[in-house]
Amino acid sequence: MLNEWAISIVVSFILFLIIGWFTGDKEYGSGSKTNDERSRFIKQKAIVGSWIFLLTVFVINVVLSFFDLRTGPLENAPFNHPELFYLLLLVGSYFVCYWMYSKRISGKRE
Repeated sequence: MLNEWAISIVVSFILFLIIGWFTGDKEYGSGSKTNDERSRFIKQKAIVGSWIFLLTVFVINVVLSFFDLRTGPLENAPFNHPELFYLLLLVGSYFVCYWMYSKRISGKRE
């Protein structure tokens, strides 16, 4: 019981530091010296975009389950840790959104 609490607290603290590093400025743990207002705006847009993408995946998943429309190779695929799949999906979509928004909002015209 105590181990579960300790692990939860340590993981929460590590996630807090990681999120602060990705989204914050120098005061909140980000070591980047080029972390200006534009960069923070891009990071915030990427976070919102990745969460909206994950929410969309959840809604599609619920609709497909509700109408029993599951087909294809992953129809009966057993995932031992679906949370890990969604976490990887969220992190991957964050980096894709970050790349898209940094290209879109970049000051350079190509």
